[in-house]
Amino acid sequence: MNPQQATTALNYVAVTSALTKRALDEVQVHRTSQEKAASLRPTVLQQLIDAGCVGQHQKEAAEAMLGSHAETLQLLKSAATKIAEQQKQISKTASDLGRGIDHKEAGLGKSAAAEGSYNSLTDGYVGRKTSEKKASDEAILRVLSDPR
Repeated sequence: MNPQQATTALNYVAVTSALTKRALDEVQVHRTSQEKAASLRPTVLQQLIDAGCVGQHQKEAAEAMLGSHAETLQLLKSAATKIAEQQKQISKTASDLGRGIDHKEAGLGKSAAAEGSYNSLTDGYVGRKTSEKKASDEAILRVLSDPR
């Protein structure tokens, strides 16, 4: 074997050795990542069930999905969609609280201003402070004006 062939053979061995080491390092990183994911799987599954993103009857299917990266992402997408829908329901309900409605929408007929006089029995606001005479005031005044 001439010196050039020996040098080429040594270079080939060095390159293949470096590539083999790099490949083994990648495999080790992948295995470590898989082991970490496997250790987190039960906790994540239970949190998804507790949050209502996965039903108890879907537990086995979700557990199988968590074993594959692509299926895990699909499961997370579905969970995010479900959470967004729940938040929309919550925010919709919360934003509706305290909004004013007119008397007709409340089923009270004409407004007090339209009637020309205040009536506490048909007013849309319970316990409103007013200088007008209320039904409870009339009852008190009847008792006070009774001559007995």
